[in-house]
Amino acid sequence: MIPGLSALGRKLRRAPVSPASVAAILESHEAYLAFRRILRETFPEDEAAILAAHQAGGSRENARVWEFLHLVEARYFPVYEVDQYEQVACGIPFVRNAWGYERFHELDLRTGELLLFALCAQPFEPGYDTRLSILDAAETHVPRHVLSEIPEQGFDPANLHERLDGTPYVAAAEFADWLWGATDTVFLDLDDEVEVMDADWTRELVLELAEQWRRASGILDRITEFASWLEADPPTHFAQLLDAALGRDAHLEYQRTRRLYACEITQEGLVPISHDEPITLPLDAAS
Repeated sequence: MIPGLSALGRKLRRAPVSPASVAAILESHEAYLAFRRILRETFPEDEAAILAAHQAGGSRENARVWEFLHLVEARYFPVYEVDQYEQVACGIPFVRNAWGYERFHELDLRTGELLLFALCAQPFEPGYDTRLSILDAAETHVPRHVLSEIPEQGFDPANLHERLDGTPYVAAAEFADWLWGATDTVFLDLDDEVEVMDADWTRELVLELAEQWRRASGILDRITEFASWLEADPPTHFAQLLDAALGRDAHLEYQRTRRLYACEITQEGLVPISHDEPITLPLDAAS
């Protein structure tokens, strides 16, 4: 049957675009323009390469966003992986690795970190902390009589910095800073529960975050190295750390006090003190 001209006209007539479709197209375009502005702000020399990114089986949008974020990580700091222009435009998705309340209840830690955890006070009122369970777990690595010498609530960051700054044990104080959200870096002081409202993509903020990440990664590296030292001989090394935190390490206290003076009396007479000489860990520290 041959259709009439009027019926054919109705078939060929272009249907109006729905308002929802128009809005979706405009929103997608706005997100793309925002992404382009971010590229020009942060990586103007790499804009063309990022926009040319592609990935088999994936969309051009996903490929561009991933290429951009991988570049951020390679040059500046770690970020969460997102895949849409709009997610990037909402703000810098920097990784947040603070100790939220739930994390204090996780005991699946490497031995060295567990022992540092046992040493430190927690930023909660008694009864809301997890010290008893932490100490019970630590007892599998360190004798109870040694752990019993830790103050009841543990050492807070100020206590540990007072005793350990300038010594090879300073990483224990930095671990306490991390627990208390007091490292002065957003990477270690904020967790995913904190809503960040002012992380806009500006060149100044990217560089500021890069500097904070250098400090944060340095803290994490020192904690990791120190945890490995504790794990080499948990009972002996933790006892040495505890002596230092309690001010009972006479040699360490002598070395700390010695740095306050310009000279010292030796058998050869009065000689200048070298303040560049590092304070080393005692006994088998290199193990």
